[in-house]
Amino acid sequence: MKNVNFFIIALFAFFSSVFSQDSKEKEKWLIRIGAHDINYYPIKSPFKDFFIKDNNSFNPIISNIELEHNIKKHIGLYLDASVGMVDNNRWKIENIFFVKLTPGINLYIFPNSKFDPYLRLGGGFHKFNGYQDRELRISETKYFKTNRNKFFILDGGLGVNFWIVSNFGLNIQSTYNQVFAYQSSDFLNFWKHNIGVVFRFGNLKFLKYKNNDRVSIPSTVGVEEEKNKKIEVENKKEDKNFTENKICCQENLDQDHDGVLDKEDLCPNQFGLKKFRGCPDTDLDNIPDNEDQCPKKFGKKENQGCPDVAFRPILFDKGRFSLSNHFLNVLDQIAEMMINGFPSYKFYIDGYTAFHGKNSKTLSIKRANVVFEALVSRGVDPSRIEIRGFGAGKKNKKKKGKGRRVEITIKK
Repeated sequence: MKNVNFFIIALFAFFSSVFSQDSKEKEKWLIRIGAHDINYYPIKSPFKDFFIKDNNSFNPIISNIELEHNIKKHIGLYLDASVGMVDNNRWKIENIFFVKLTPGINLYIFPNSKFDPYLRLGGGFHKFNGYQDRELRISETKYFKTNRNKFFILDGGLGVNFWIVSNFGLNIQSTYNQVFAYQSSDFLNFWKHNIGVVFRFGNLKFLKYKNNDRVSIPSTVGVEEEKNKKIEVENKKEDKNFTENKICCQENLDQDHDGVLDKEDLCPNQFGLKKFRGCPDTDLDNIPDNEDQCPKKFGKKENQGCPDVAFRPILFDKGRFSLSNHFLNVLDQIAEMMINGFPSYKFYIDGYTAFHGKNSKTLSIKRANVVFEALVSRGVDPSRIEIRGFGAGKKNKKKKGKGRRVEITIKK
């Protein structure tokens, strides 16, 4: 009664899980139900007296259940359970409780064919209650004894499904079971043979194997697949046409409407001129804004689009090189322009005197140095400035006193 309850619970749990899945997942599951035969062969002779009735112990009709899930076309993972009362002629015992529970893997040779053979390998748990307080006579002088009734087991063998229809068939399989016990080579080993029915979920179709090629037999599932393929092809065509139209539209796009297509426009987000490849010229100095260092000031090409810079000259008293308060304020304005108005330019600071003579150049350099230090103290980068002393310049004779000066010019 306990055995029946066990199989009822197992079947209920399995069917509940399978029928809650979609159709594609259902096709990956199958169940085998049937009877098993335990063959305890003579010691150290696995194939001797294989068909002798006394060595085989048949169990009731439903004593074995196996659940399998196909992870790939040729590979299935299974869980096999066998429960029953068996006889062990080798140990001279009868009607002893037997349990075997093993997960493992099945390797299919011709998946989805009517004749469906497979190889199997597994390992798990085995329980047999008949070994306590008993001895196995191995020879005239040797005996084997174990008081255990639970063992680790490794099994392997062959099986075949004979599919009557695509979802239902007969199953036969045979496995050799290696029982691991202390000081035992094969005294506890046995054969296990199964016969029963196999049921496969879903709506699968058989495959014919001819000249190593697979030919599918039409079924309602095949018709649906063909319909789905046609719909998929039509959808791909529509997507392709949409993509082509989108690419075509993108190639002819002119976002700023300046008559220059975006793919050729150097300034695609600004209304510009064709001669500047779509870029504007804000200050109308014939230099496009993307090349103009001063895009909002009319300038010259040699100044990279910026105008000539002319700062007020810094004047000095006769023979002096110190700065008056007035010109200190002028230098505040010049420093601000050099830093913010022309941040990428370099400058000359040229010192002059109003006379010719031995000390003329020395005084002009001192005046240039004073202006240099004042500009640096106001934040101008010293690396942008070069100091030069010229003594008395050619223009000094035009206006008296104008030779005592420092001029700041752009370094070309």
